[in-house]
Amino acid sequence: TPLYHLAMVTAQSLFGWPLYLYRNASGPKYAQGASHFSPTAVLFRAEQFGQIIISDIGLLLTIAVLTYSSWIFSPATVAFYYGVPYLMVNFWLVTITFLQHTDAAVPHYTDDSWNFVRGALCTVDRDFGWILNTCLHHIQDTHVAHHVFSQMPHYHAEEATMHLKKKLGKHYRFDDTNFLVALYHNFKHCQFIEDTGSILFFRNTSTPAK
Repeated sequence: TPLYHLAMVTAQSLFGWPLYLYRNASGPKYAQGASHFSPTAVLFRAEQFGQIIISDIGLLLTIAVLTYSSWIFSPATVAFYYGVPYLMVNFWLVTITFLQHTDAAVPHYTDDSWNFVRGALCTVDRDFGWILNTCLHHIQDTHVAHHVFSQMPHYHAEEATMHLKKKLGKHYRFDDTNFLVALYHNFKHCQFIEDTGSILFFRNTSTPAK
């Protein structure tokens, strides 16, 4: 139902990032349930063990500071000045990443049909309006260039995108649908990837993706 999809996409946008860190939600199948906080998780190499421990210590110190601040200033104050901005960061991080890589028109390739160029072009540039484009440093409307030239400094991304559009022609993917509409539509229609063939697309159990 529309209310169900709205509730689920809202939950994904606000809490998807911590769930990804905690249990690798929506991550690769080989690492399902793996925690980014565990130094022995399949996600990490053995030589990264110490780095994960250091990161965990930093997180524990942050939690300690927030707990102490709640005691000094009140939990409501900490929730307002830290919790709300934290959820907003989660929203933009998950929303931008989801919309960059999730669309009914974006193909997925099996091993025998994949190559670097095909894989790099499996993303969508999106226009959020000039205000958000500027505030978000054009991270969402220059992502194709990032995929193709991942080592390129981001401050050249707009210039690169301008030239890339000309070179790619019809193979360049761009969508200027209102991002909230696109977020709801893609969450509803892109629920799983079909498993027949060598070029695969997102599908929905009840409504074919368009």
